[in-house]
Amino acid sequence: MEGLLELLDAAWDDESGFLGKLRSGQFDLDAGEAYVALLSQIPQPGEMVDSRLVKLIWFAPMFIEWQMERAARGADEARQLTRISTQVHETVAGILGTP
Repeated sequence: MEGLLELLDAAWDDESGFLGKLRSGQFDLDAGEAYVALLSQIPQPGEMVDSRLVKLIWFAPMFIEWQMERAARGADEARQLTRISTQVHETVAGILGTP
C-alpha cells in the first residue's frame, strides 16, 4: 500500500503529476489516463481506512472540475478532461462508497 500512496501523492506534484499540472493550467491526457488507471488499482478498504489514502483521493474529483476552464484548451480537450473527471469521480466513489 505504501508504494500506491507514494504514486497517489506524486499525482499532486506541481511539475510532473496530473493534478499538479492541472493546478498550473496544463491538461495532460496521458497523465490523466494513467491517474485513472492508478485509482483503479486501489483495493476496497475495510472498516478502517488509511487517512492518507482518503486525503490523497477524496478531493481529486472536485479539484478536476474546478480546473476545467483553466486547463482545457478548446472543445476537444474539454471533452477529454470531462471524461477523465467522470472516470475519476466514479472510481473514487467506487473505492470510498457513497452514503
